[in-house]
Amino acid sequence: MSQPLTSAQRDELKALLLKRREELQLEMQQNRENLTPPTSDEGGMVQRNVTREVDQTLTDLDATDITRIDRALKAMADGSYGQCSECGCDIPFERLQIEPQTEHCVACKGRREEASGQV
Repeated sequence: MSQPLTSAQRDELKALLLKRREELQLEMQQNRENLTPPTSDEGGMVQRNVTREVDQTLTDLDATDITRIDRALKAMADGSYGQCSECGCDIPFERLQIEPQTEHCVACKGRREEASGQV
């Protein structure tokens, strides 16, 4: 059974979340810059369109991660951070160090992945 987070652990995880949020924002900015309309030369147009689609997909994934980080930061503010949103157990600090924006313990995450066919 896991223990509730200490103040020092919460501070460490908050710093990780904020750093990752900043990194994602920079990546999104770069991806948006890459989304400028392609020029009309036919030779590279298809490749640029594929690159644009990839950049858009990466931007969408980054936006999803930022949303998860924002939820984690809100949970820190309201005191619910570090608790599984499904079963309510304390998520181990070691798991949060790896994925500080997670909302689920390993057992619940595994059940969700299994149910959705991701395993």
